[in-house]
Amino acid sequence: MDASQNQSQTEGSAQDARILCLQNLIEKNIELEQQIENNTFGQSIAAIEEIIQTADNISKGHEDRRTNSTELVLDTELLRRNHDVVAKAIQHNTNFTDRMLVTAINDLVFKEHEEDWDAVCSLAIQFGRPLFTNDSMLPFIDVSPKEVVQKQRAPRKTKSQVDEKRPEKSDQLERKDEGAASVTHMMKQIRQIYREGNQQPIPYFKLICNPNNFMDTVQNALQLSFLVKENYISIENGEDGLPLVRVVNSKSVEGNEPAQAICSIDVSFCEKMVKHYNLREPMLKKLPVSES
Repeated sequence: MDASQNQSQTEGSAQDARILCLQNLIEKNIELEQQIENNTFGQSIAAIEEIIQTADNISKGHEDRRTNSTELVLDTELLRRNHDVVAKAIQHNTNFTDRMLVTAINDLVFKEHEEDWDAVCSLAIQFGRPLFTNDSMLPFIDVSPKEVVQKQRAPRKTKSQVDEKRPEKSDQLERKDEGAASVTHMMKQIRQIYREGNQQPIPYFKLICNPNNFMDTVQNALQLSFLVKENYISIENGEDGLPLVRVVNSKSVEGNEPAQAICSIDVSFCEKMVKHYNLREPMLKKLPVSES
């Protein structure tokens, strides 16, 4: 094995480690959101600051991580959840609601039959200040202009197989939180689809792809990996070269070694699979709020 292959394996292992760390941070965010009513405002904000600092440390020195779509999506999902937790903490501790904000803006802007949005700008500019942030907080935005460089055709590199590292034990299906409920809800749907299809294998990408929401597609792939790891389902190759999902017989689960499903998917590939299977609606539905 030459030096380039060794470097490729090292970078792949580092990416897998960062992805696992981001998944753990999302789990901490979910736990924090469920404890909003029991924590003070200061405790909630301090916990969010710790999560943000950890996310910054994960991305530090790995600016080229834009090539890994899974890591990028998880980073964006963590950012969205952090904002949601801060908003809920403010609302719980101050009783300040969105309706109160809208009412205040209406009273300030709308005067009889005229609109004066400059009034909002004049008020906001008094408290404005420059905000600098690294690209881990804004992964899809280029904060500095890029120099246009003529691209040259590069030799095609063979993608080497990387040994995936994962925890020896998984408690995703045992935790009584949002993640566990979503995984359980997904398993019920898969079993129903499997029965209605006369127990024929289900095309993997047809099952996970949401033609209307790429973030839901990534979330489905993540939850399916937990089901594979716990031997609830298995994934096999189809005759067309695309993976198939099969529900594992409960009698044959005992004695099976845990596995893990790893897939790489981006927006363009998702759109390709949507056209390939002619999807109009997602096969998997999100967990209703009433059941969470």
